[in-house]
Amino acid sequence: MSRHRTRATKAVRKRIGHERPGAVLRGPQISVNCDCGDRRGLFYGERWTCESCGRTWDTGQIPAADYRAIRQTQLRFRMLPICLGLAVASAALFFMLTGNVFSIFFLLPGALMLWFIFVRPTHRKRYMEAIGKLPRWDLRPE
Repeated sequence: MSRHRTRATKAVRKRIGHERPGAVLRGPQISVNCDCGDRRGLFYGERWTCESCGRTWDTGQIPAADYRAIRQTQLRFRMLPICLGLAVASAALFFMLTGNVFSIFFLLPGALMLWFIFVRPTHRKRYMEAIGKLPRWDLRPE
């Protein structure tokens, strides 16, 4: 029997992560908790009618300036991992082009240890503090 999969038997790719598609460009989701107990994550400006009780929720009630502050905070804290990843990739490319490939075997594990042991915990702590200072809203059903 052949070990290769055909297109018909190919496994469906599962989405990794907790964000829905479009969360980076459209901003973070807003958690809406209905009085009946249902919960839904909506993007800014979306409306949702609860299937259980029929109440309609509109995230457009949130002031645009407040949501913009949340979005800017999110994007600001996404820049550090991106910049660090680009710096490590640039250094790896430099080592490859100069023929010093053996240095990559020290660069990549060293960069990962630096990130996971020192930078990431501090980065997460600051991010949670910044998120905690942002405003919260109590949406009202229409």
